[in-house]
Amino acid sequence: MQDDIISALTQEVKEEVIQNYFHERGLIEEQINYLNELAEHTSQLEEKLYRRFARIYEFLIEPEFINQFVHLLGIKEAFFEGRFQKDRDFRNGLRFIKVHGLTHRSRFKKLLFESYRRLCTWNNQYKEAYENLQEECKAAAYNLKKFESDHDLLTILNFLKDMDVEFIEKKHFLGNGFTPQEMASVEATLRFKPIRIERFKLIAPPDLPEPKTIQGPLTALADRVYGQCAGRLRAVMR
Repeated sequence: MQDDIISALTQEVKEEVIQNYFHERGLIEEQINYLNELAEHTSQLEEKLYRRFARIYEFLIEPEFINQFVHLLGIKEAFFEGRFQKDRDFRNGLRFIKVHGLTHRSRFKKLLFESYRRLCTWNNQYKEAYENLQEECKAAAYNLKKFESDHDLLTILNFLKDMDVEFIEKKHFLGNGFTPQEMASVEATLRFKPIRIERFKLIAPPDLPEPKTIQGPLTALADRVYGQCAGRLRAVMR
């Protein structure tokens, strides 16, 4: 009789452990799905940011002027330049910039400055989305670490092997007829991958100076570009 009571209590404890595991695992999965949605949104903003960089690179014509632009911004590299060199369709999705001026030179100066202003606008949006995703990743990583410390997966698998649980849940987690040697493989498969923002392969947003703070140097750069590349620029400016 006492053995029956102990057995029933043991079974009840196992069921509670499994129930908690399923519930908390579901919460982690929901959080990961939310991260994937945030990452998709951030990736779309990154694409828009790329096109604004590419537009400026096209206006600057020569690599030397692109390097001067990068130096002017105080960033370490020309973001997306490698992709720009291979991509002739970057204009897709870009809005036409309409500027006025008495000469082609004055129009080009305004065009380059407005292009940079729009680049900054999109960079601010991308930076906000990226930093939000970064914070959510940290929170999810913390929750995952706690989940894994609270639930030993091999113990859970052994509990499931001994229990008469719903067939669909048991099949989802264990399949049918696993040997003891296969249990370690199942455990590795069911473990969540580490949650880091790097998994989404997004660039870290650059810190760009506000347009007004570099308007003078940027205008001077536009003047040099136009002085050397006026003929090619007229085709680009149409």
